[in-house]
Amino acid sequence: MSLHRTPASLGRVIASLVVSGTFALAMIVAAVRAAVVLPAGARIPLHFGSAERCYLVPKRAGLVIWPAAGLVVAGVLGGIAASSLAAGWVPGVRYVLPPAAAGVLLAFEVGALLLARGRDTSARSE
Repeated sequence: MSLHRTPASLGRVIASLVVSGTFALAMIVAAVRAAVVLPAGARIPLHFGSAERCYLVPKRAGLVIWPAAGLVVAGVLGGIAASSLAAGWVPGVRYVLPPAAAGVLLAFEVGALLLARGRDTSARSE
């Protein structure tokens, strides 16, 4: 029996998908909360790998892009990990990669929302 068909492996893949889904749900919750807390003119940073590649986008776009990126990453990596494509992968990578990537995106989203909030409060104090 191959790795991707054993009951223990299936349970680990499902647990990985549940954790990834929980992170994606947390990204949606963070975006909804930011929609209420941030003012209409807030600009949310999007990072493309480095500080030099950070763009400020309007509030609505940023609140859609961050959770969408989390859902895409969790879905694509989770789908690959659950498929036979990942049957030969090291089990740790297969089970940890999707939730780790979703968790990193959640952390970046929260950081971007905090930066947007900080920029708003500093602009008000000037």
